[in-house]
Amino acid sequence: MEFKQPELLYALFLLIIPLAVHLFQLRRFEKEDFTNVKFLQKVIKQTRKSSRLKKWLVLLTRIFLLTTLILAFAQPYFPAKDTAAARSEKLIFLDNSYSMQASGKNGPLLKSAIRSIIKNLPEDEEISLITQNKQFSRLSLSEMVNELQHLEYASQTLDFASIKLKAQQIFKSTEGEKDLILISDFQDNLKVNVAENEEDINYHFIPFIPQNIDNISLDSLILKNREANEVTFQVKLSSSTNLNESISVSVYDGEKLLAKSAVNFAENLKVTAEFKISSEEIQRGRISIEDAGLQYDNRLYFSLNKLKPARVIVIKENSEANFVNRILTPPEFDLQPFKISQLDYSELNNADFVILNELETLPGALRSNLQSLKKKGVPLAIVLPIDANIKNYNSLLSSLEAPTISGAKKQEQLITDITYAHPLFNDVFNEQTENFDYPKVQSSYNVIGGNKVISYQDNSGFLVELNENYLFTAAINNENSNFKSSPLIVPIFYKLGLSALKNPKLYYENAEAENIQIPLTTKQDEVVHLVSTEDNFIPQQRILGDNLEINTGSFALPPGNYAVTYQEKNKAYLSFNAPRTESELVYKLPKKNENSNIHSSVEDYFKKIKAAGESTQLWKCFVIFALIFLVTEMLLLKFLK
Repeated sequence: MEFKQPELLYALFLLIIPLAVHLFQLRRFEKEDFTNVKFLQKVIKQTRKSSRLKKWLVLLTRIFLLTTLILAFAQPYFPAKDTAAARSEKLIFLDNSYSMQASGKNGPLLKSAIRSIIKNLPEDEEISLITQNKQFSRLSLSEMVNELQHLEYASQTLDFASIKLKAQQIFKSTEGEKDLILISDFQDNLKVNVAENEEDINYHFIPFIPQNIDNISLDSLILKNREANEVTFQVKLSSSTNLNESISVSVYDGEKLLAKSAVNFAENLKVTAEFKISSEEIQRGRISIEDAGLQYDNRLYFSLNKLKPARVIVIKENSEANFVNRILTPPEFDLQPFKISQLDYSELNNADFVILNELETLPGALRSNLQSLKKKGVPLAIVLPIDANIKNYNSLLSSLEAPTISGAKKQEQLITDITYAHPLFNDVFNEQTENFDYPKVQSSYNVIGGNKVISYQDNSGFLVELNENYLFTAAINNENSNFKSSPLIVPIFYKLGLSALKNPKLYYENAEAENIQIPLTTKQDEVVHLVSTEDNFIPQQRILGDNLEINTGSFALPPGNYAVTYQEKNKAYLSFNAPRTESELVYKLPKKNENSNIHSSVEDYFKKIKAAGESTQLWKCFVIFALIFLVTEMLLLKFLK
C-alpha cells in the first residue's frame, strides 16, 4: 500500500493527545469505612470496574477514528498491476471483408463490431486503425468514430502476415508496449500464427462468430459457346449445406429478364446451371439468386460485347484457297487472301489468325513477321506443300516452337483417327464415329513433337498442334488429297478460326489489378471513363495501336456493370465482381499463448486494460471505517453504563 500524501502521516503523533487526556482523567478514590455496608461496597466496586472499561473502549474508538481519518486524508492506494498496458500504443485491425456480412447475436458482424468499438473507445487516447483496404495512424476519438461510421465492405483480403507487416510499420517509432487488437470472424484464410517467442507485439484476438453459416454462392460464369446470335452460359453455384428446396437462378440484362432456371443442392454441394440466350450483346448482365446468407455472392455481374470479326490472313503460292473463304465467313471472320508475292505486311501484322497454304518459298520478311505475331499469341495454321524446302520450313518452325519435319513419305495413307479429347473438337461431335469415309493423301511428311489432332492409319500425325501452331503434314490440294471433300474440313478450319476470336472476359475480379485491352482508337489528350449507375472513374490508360489498355490497379472498383465511355458515348462494357474466397465459411480461432490473449468482447478487452492500468484507491474505505468508529463511540457513550 502506498500514499499520495504521505506527509500527512505525521499527524499520527497527535494520537498521543487523547491518550494523555484520558490518563489525566483517571482519578484515585479514597476509602471510607462504614458499618454494615457490605452490599453497598459491592455495588460501588462493580460500578468502578464498568466505568473503567467504558473509558478504555471510548479511548480506543477515538484513537481508531482519528487514525482512519488521518489515513484517509493521506489517500492510500494499491499500485496498478500493469501500468505499461495502460500506456501501450494500440492498433485495431477491423475485418471488413464480405464474410462479416454474416449475422451474429446483434445483427451483421461488421455493424455489431463497429457499434461495440465506438461504445468502448477511450476518450483521451489516440488509436490506430487497419482494415482490409484502409490504414489510419493515431486517430482521435472523433476521427475514429467518423471513419468507422463510413466503413464499407472490402473486396481485398489480408492474411495475418500482411496485417503484422502493416502493424510493424505503424509501430516503427513506438517504444514500450504495443497492442495489436484483431477483431474478425477469423476465417481459415486469415492464417493466424503467433510464435511463442515473439515479444515485440502483444496480440489480442476478439472473435465475432456468426450464428448461421448456411450460405449459397454464385461462384463463376463460363461462356461455353458463342455463335452469331446465340450464347450459351454455364453458371457454377455452391452451397455450404445440402438443401432440399430448389433455388431460382435468374439472368438479367439491366432490368430485363433474359432467362430463368432452378438448381437443387439435395445431393451435391456444387451444381451447374446452363442458359442459352438469343443475343449478340449483353451490356449490363446480372445473375441473381435469393439467399439469407452472405449477400455479396448472391449477384454476379457480367458483360458480353459485340464480337469484333477476326482478321484472317490466308497466304498462298499459286494454289487456290477458296475452301477457306466458304468456311470462315462474316460476321465472325474478316478474311483476306494474299499471294506471297503480293502480301501486304501491314495487314499481316494486324492479323488475328494466319494460314500459310502450301507455300514453297518462305521470304525472310515473312518469317520475322510471323515471329512477331507469335509473341502476340496469334494462332498459325501451316499446310505443307507437296515439295517443301524442309530446311527453310524447319528454320521457321523452330523459331515458332512448332513441330519440325523429319522427312518425306511418298506413299498413300488414309486419315483414320481423331483425337476427340483435343480442345479443337469441343462441342463438335455428339458421339465418336468409328466408320466414315476416310480421306487420303498421296504423299506426306513425318514430324517430330507436337500433339496429334488427326492421325494416319500408321498412327503418325496428319494435323499436329503445339503452342497454337497447327501443322498439316500433307498438301490438301486436289492433286495430293481428297481431304477438301471430307466432312472433317469444315469443323477443323471453323474451330481454328474460332480460336482467333478473342472473346473478352465476361467479368474481372475487382481485387486484382487488371490490364484490359479494348478495341478503341482515341486521341492522345482525351481519356475514357468507367461509368456505372452510381460511380464515374477515370482509370489509368494508354494507347496500344488500335487498342486502348485500361489498368484498374489504382483503385478498387465496386462490384457492378460499367460502360466504357469516350466522348460521352458508350464504346464497350465491363463488369467487376468481388472474389468468392469469403464465401467459404470455414473458421479457425487462434490459440492463446504468452504473446496473445483471447477476449470475449471489445468491452472485455478495454475493461481489462483499464483495470490493469488503474491503481486501487483506499481512502473511501478509511472514511467508512472512521464513520463506523464514530457511531461505535456514540453507542458506547449512550448505552454502556
